[in-house]
Amino acid sequence: MNHQVSKSNPGIKGVPNNTGDAGRVEEQYKSIQVMIPMELDRKNRVFGFFALDNEDLPEGSQKNLNEITGTPFKAELAGLTVIAGPVVQTLQENYSKALFRLADSIDQCDKTTHSQNTALWAKRIAETMRLADDEVVDISLAGRLHDIGKSVISREVLSRTGPLTTDEWAIIRRHPELGATLMKPSLSLSPIIPMVLAHHERFDGTGYPNRLAGQDIPLGGRILAVADSFSSMINGRNYRPAISIQSAQSELVRCSGSQFDPEIVKIIIQLLRRF
Repeated sequence: MNHQVSKSNPGIKGVPNNTGDAGRVEEQYKSIQVMIPMELDRKNRVFGFFALDNEDLPEGSQKNLNEITGTPFKAELAGLTVIAGPVVQTLQENYSKALFRLADSIDQCDKTTHSQNTALWAKRIAETMRLADDEVVDISLAGRLHDIGKSVISREVLSRTGPLTTDEWAIIRRHPELGATLMKPSLSLSPIIPMVLAHHERFDGTGYPNRLAGQDIPLGGRILAVADSFSSMINGRNYRPAISIQSAQSELVRCSGSQFDPEIVKIIIQLLRRF
């Protein structure tokens, strides 16, 4: 798809043009194209969207993203900026900021600061491992964005306090891949995509989406797996109440070598002795 910027959208697939032929909203929601709010004015009103068109996105992605972010769907896009195709250099920062807003929206849906807490613990682990400064920054960014794939999953499913159905669980398990899809247009985020994609892989090879094992899992993914789980345990989620730091520490140790990299578990246990 060629890069294009339009003040009155000439008709990108799945998006109404300014002739009044808006079509049915339900039909637009079934499109595999997602309009991501990317540019805000001084009053935080959306005036620019990035049109991401990817066959890997699930049906209903636009509706789900709108419900999670609170961005109303515009049946008429005349007067708004719509960008399709690669995110050019001048817009890279805007697109990255848009993804951070998605991460914040997911946290609000969860009524937590989970992505920020995951980023914090991932950064602490990376610093303790004495990784290079740029690696520490990348791992922290990956922590902030590790769950953005959930922005195109139904809010009803994400907010469920009871058990999920088999089909709903299959959808949730897609969020690492969906997150990677959302990040692909941004060249500046390309180093962290493998980390986000791998944060639910297990050290014993029984995780998802690619059943990687041991050192085949990117280091950033192994760090995120520990930081993500620890944050979820001590802060709680919709589906699980918070537990004490001591209990969370015991759970990390119990799952060391199966779910988690044993060396990274040792590092976070070492860190926890400081708090």
